[in-house]
Amino acid sequence: MKNKNYIYNYIFYDFAISPFRYFAISLLLLLTVSGYSQQVVVTAKLDTASMLIGDHVGLKLQFSGPANAQVIWPLLPDTILTSIQVIGRGKIDTTPSTTTPRLLILSQELNLTSYDSGFYPIPGIAFKYRIPPDTTLLTINTSLLTLIVHTVKVDTTQAIKPIKGPMKVPLTFREILPWLLLGIGIAAIVILGIWYWRKRKKNEPIFTIKPRVQLLAHEVALTEMEKLRIKKLWQAGRIKEYHSELTEILRKYIEERFRVPALEQTTAEIMESLETTHDCPADARQRLWGVLILADMVKFAKGQPGAGENEKSLIEAVEFVYETTGKNEAS
Repeated sequence: MKNKNYIYNYIFYDFAISPFRYFAISLLLLLTVSGYSQQVVVTAKLDTASMLIGDHVGLKLQFSGPANAQVIWPLLPDTILTSIQVIGRGKIDTTPSTTTPRLLILSQELNLTSYDSGFYPIPGIAFKYRIPPDTTLLTINTSLLTLIVHTVKVDTTQAIKPIKGPMKVPLTFREILPWLLLGIGIAAIVILGIWYWRKRKKNEPIFTIKPRVQLLAHEVALTEMEKLRIKKLWQAGRIKEYHSELTEILRKYIEERFRVPALEQTTAEIMESLETTHDCPADARQRLWGVLILADMVKFAKGQPGAGENEKSLIEAVEFVYETTGKNEAS
């Protein structure tokens, strides 16, 4: 009997408490959804509620919600209410929030116009979003907007005036510049055409290349010897280099002047070759012999001539070139 009463009491207690439990759970769910909706705010605001026909008006859309909110941004059609046209869409900007907890603030600027007068109520714009970890896709709408498009007031009591003609605006340099460049180009083409026609009429070449001046053998040799003197090699202790360059200049000159392969011959072979020529007198050969023999001593026997001998070698080499310059070559 006692167990039976216990069972009755439990059943009565469960039925008595259950409605309150269900009410509490329902209230908690309602508050949770209400909390999400209170955290999210969307607005749509016009720059002005009244505009002149054909004028522009700005529409700013803004979403404010939790930092982790995932927003599906509304895409307005190009034409709203068959008369309002969207002619400009700015990018969706994110504005940083310094509040606690941090908020996500998104905004976009739109540019509207209308070419029909009238009173246009713009319905609320729907924003879809979800707040993780909740995967429920929620929707919230902006408030209703009104836009009045009016025309220019016309005073019918006044007489109708004729349409004004186009106003004369002074030309700017930027407008004149293309025509100026075109004129210069045409003038240049005409001048080049006349110049070309005169050249062809006189049988003159269109382009003339200035011939390169070819120096004679003795001119090249004397120029190189002057460069060698300016270097002052032997004065700097570079005696071997000095005599090597001097004899190379002389050998190149002999090859060009007497058609003797002096660069490939020894000193004795060079002197033997020059003995058979009539344009190289004995005194000149003697000068050359002294220069070449001294150079061989420096290069092969490690000779160390004095300052006077080094200077004399260059002088003798110059004299040799002057004495062997041919009449035909010098002319």
